[in-house]
Amino acid sequence: MEFLRMLEGIRTPLGEALFLILTYGGEEIMLLGLICVLYWCVDKRTGYRMIFCYLPSALAINILKLTCRVERPWVRDPSFTIVEKAKASATGYSFPSGHTQNATTLFGTLAYVSKKTWQKLLFLLIIPLVMLSRMYLGVHTPSDVLTSFAITTVIVIGMNLLADKLTLTHKRRLIIMCVILVIAMATCIYTYVLYSSGVIAYKDASDSFKGCGAGMAIVICWVIETRYINFDTKCSSIWKQLLKLLIGVAGALLIKEGIKYSFNALFGPSFFTDVFRYFLLMTWAMIGMPLIIKKFFQNEN
Repeated sequence: MEFLRMLEGIRTPLGEALFLILTYGGEEIMLLGLICVLYWCVDKRTGYRMIFCYLPSALAINILKLTCRVERPWVRDPSFTIVEKAKASATGYSFPSGHTQNATTLFGTLAYVSKKTWQKLLFLLIIPLVMLSRMYLGVHTPSDVLTSFAITTVIVIGMNLLADKLTLTHKRRLIIMCVILVIAMATCIYTYVLYSSGVIAYKDASDSFKGCGAGMAIVICWVIETRYINFDTKCSSIWKQLLKLLIGVAGALLIKEGIKYSFNALFGPSFFTDVFRYFLLMTWAMIGMPLIIKKFFQNEN
């Protein structure tokens, strides 16, 4: 807390505005948005790399959050003040940092696949800036961001090295799918047991339920897409690429927000809504939109 106190003492309106911008580098919307751009329009293989770096790191971070149950800095010390505009995105427990995990997954993978040195350095620079932003805004401690960075860095490097060396057959994909499905379902059950027994509140369990739903959809859709769809990101014009994005984002927002509000209005917030919504969201992104791309946008050779 001493380091956070020091940062609290040097906050300025300009600094707060700058770090509020920088912290978006670790927002879920930034990560999912760039994955969709890569996967639908630019380089599907890099999109898959990013997805498979995100999935195990997200599950690991969520398990640690729910196991350690470390409260946010302002909860632990009520005299400590945070930047209020940062509170809305500071969901769940504090340790480890989800924003750091997102930023390390996103920009670490981009740094790994980039060919030019200046690009690698730029992407690698963004990660510590996001980490610093979380502490400057008062929503995470150094141990939160450093632990998340260490875990995610190991996973990003490991998964990318594996992608470089491993030849994926359909059988191997099925094995990987089954392993990740078991881990995701076990995480979901673990989260539900903690929630149903009153150990954690729904607001603290929600992110884990969402991650489990997304994780289960990702591996199932990956096997289906690579086996039966195998779409191409290339199309004949930039306008078609923009139209792809518009359709894809519109569908994603309809699922993400439409189901949320309709289900919450009917049944109230629930773990089922979180799991189902993110399962459907990733199914749309990885199978629904690719089917549309293959039918209407893909270049004919």
